[in-house]
Amino acid sequence: MSADKARGESEISFSFSVLRLGADGEPLRFEADAEERAAIARRFGILGVERFEADLLVKPWQAGGVCVEGRFVADVVQSDVVTLDPVPQSIDEELQLFFVPEHSRLARPANDDLAEVDVDLAEDEPETFRGDRVDLGEALVQFLGLALDPYPRAADVEFQSAAEPEKEPSPFAVLDKLRKTDG
Repeated sequence: MSADKARGESEISFSFSVLRLGADGEPLRFEADAEERAAIARRFGILGVERFEADLLVKPWQAGGVCVEGRFVADVVQSDVVTLDPVPQSIDEELQLFFVPEHSRLARPANDDLAEVDVDLAEDEPETFRGDRVDLGEALVQFLGLALDPYPRAADVEFQSAAEPEKEPSPFAVLDKLRKTDG
């Protein structure tokens, strides 16, 4: 099965049709091109994305939903937080996502501005899709963003704080010292 690539709201669009999924699932392979990698680097404010690939298996899940499992790998270059020199980072992460049709009973309820929102970080809610296509582009970019080192540093670089200026003694300490030496 081949996934279709088309421009969307994310830096990348990588979609597939849920109608063509077999019972055992279908493998998908994604490889970002130079333009997509440059756009992702701009989004995250890093020096570069040299490689961004994913090998995924898409399987039917629940009533009309899909489960996406697999790995993604990336080679990125960020600025060292101390020296600002380029720091390469290789990323190799597993991922698992669930998607359901937007009108599924498993879909997260629409946010009502007046309603209270409960957030349970231990429970992942499935994402929704419209029609018969699921676009994995934004999800892949978000997984990459979460895998980036928030404070990249080269192995041989240590942070050295600026030396604090020597404190001048307080006038009272000087007077106290004079009083003790006179007496």
